[in-house]
Amino acid sequence: MRFASVIACLLFVFSMDRAYGQEKYLLQPGDSLEIWVAQEEDLRRTVVVEPDGWVSFPLAGHMQAAGSTVTEIEAAFSEKLRPFFKEKPNLTIMLRPDPLHRPSVFVAGEVTTPGSFPYRQGMTVLHAISVAGGIYRKEVLAADQDRSIIVRRTVEASQARLKQLAARHARLQAQLDGSSTIDIAAEDRDDDVVTQEQSMLDAYQSGIGAQDTARVEAVNLGKQNAGEIKRQMEIVDRRLELAKQRSEATTALVEKGALQAGQKFDRDGEVATLEGARSQLQTQLLAAQRTLQADLALIDNAAQSRKEKLLADIVDVERDQKATRESLADAEDVLKVYESSSAAGKRVSQKKISYRIVRSANGEPREFEASEMTPIRPGDLVRVVVDAPPLAVEGAELTLQSDPDQQSAPADGTQLNVQ
Repeated sequence: MRFASVIACLLFVFSMDRAYGQEKYLLQPGDSLEIWVAQEEDLRRTVVVEPDGWVSFPLAGHMQAAGSTVTEIEAAFSEKLRPFFKEKPNLTIMLRPDPLHRPSVFVAGEVTTPGSFPYRQGMTVLHAISVAGGIYRKEVLAADQDRSIIVRRTVEASQARLKQLAARHARLQAQLDGSSTIDIAAEDRDDDVVTQEQSMLDAYQSGIGAQDTARVEAVNLGKQNAGEIKRQMEIVDRRLELAKQRSEATTALVEKGALQAGQKFDRDGEVATLEGARSQLQTQLLAAQRTLQADLALIDNAAQSRKEKLLADIVDVERDQKATRESLADAEDVLKVYESSSAAGKRVSQKKISYRIVRSANGEPREFEASEMTPIRPGDLVRVVVDAPPLAVEGAELTLQSDPDQQSAPADGTQLNVQ
C-alpha cells in the first residue's frame, strides 16, 4: 500500500511538471513530505510544512522549506544527516501537495455553476465550461414541461370553473330575487353554461308557480268550505229560530189546555236536534279553518326553507369562487415561471456567446478574447458573456497562442494571436 501511495505521488508530481512545463513546484505550507532513509527504517516518516514554512526531522533539526523545491529540500536534509552515517545517506523525499494547492481554473459569467475547478492538462475553454455545467439556460426540463402542461390544464379548468360558478351564482341570485332571467357579466359568460343554468331557473320558476297556484287553490278551497258551512249554519239558525217560536206557542197552548203536553215535548226535541246540528257545523267550520292555516303554514315554511337554502347555496358558491380564484392565481404564477424560463432559454440560445480569459501576466491581470478551443492555464479565469461587445484594446489586437511558452501579456502596440 505504501509503495502504491509512493507511485501515486510520483505520478501527481510528474503530471504537475507537465502542466507547468519547465516550472518546478515550490513547497507551500500544508504540503506533506514523506521522507525515507534507506539505512535507517526508524527515520521513515511524514512531515508537514508548517504555516511558517518550516519543517522538522530527527537528527536534521529544523529548516525552511516553503519556497524550495523537493530536490533542494532533499539535498539539504541529506547534508544535515550525513554526519550521522558512515556512508552518504540514501535519502528519498516524496511530495504530497496540499489539495488546496492543486492547480485550478475559475469559470464565471453565464454558466450553470460558476466557481473554481481542478485544472487538467490540455484543458480548453470548452472543457472549463463543461465542468461548470455548460452555458446557463433557463430552459424548462422535460419533467418541467410535463408539469407546465398540467399547470396549464389546471389554469384552463379553473377559468372554466369560475365561469360555471359565476353562472350558478347569477342563477341563485335570480331565484332569490324572483327574476326569470340570469344577469351575468360578459367576461364571465359561457353561453353553454348560461343555457344550462337558465333551464334550471325556468324549471325552478315553474315549480314556484305551481306552489303559488297550490297556495291560491288551498285558500280558495278553504274559503269555499267555510262559506258552505256558514250557509248551512244560517239555515239551521233560521230553522232553530222557527222551532223555538213553535215551542213557545205550543207551551202557551198546553198551559191553556188547548194541546196535549206530548206535543210540547216534540217541539222541544226539534229545537234540541237543530242546536246539535248547529254545534256540529260550528265544529266543522273551526276544523276547516285550522286545516287551511296548516296548509298555508306548510306552503310558507317550504318557501322560507327554499329561501334559506338559496342563501346557503350562494354562500357556498362565493366560497368556492374565492378558493378557485386563489388556486387560479397560484397556477398562473407557476405557469409564468415556466413560460418565462422557456422564453429566457430561447432568447439565450439565439444570442451571441463570447468567451474571455482573465490571466495574470507580469503580475497584472489581463483579459483576452478566446474561443471554445483556446487552451487555458492553471489560475486562468474563463468568463462567458452573452451578447457582450468586443473588448476595446488601446492600439492592439489581443489573442492567445496555444503554446504555453508563448502565452504572455502583450506589450503596448503588439499583437498576441489566439488559436
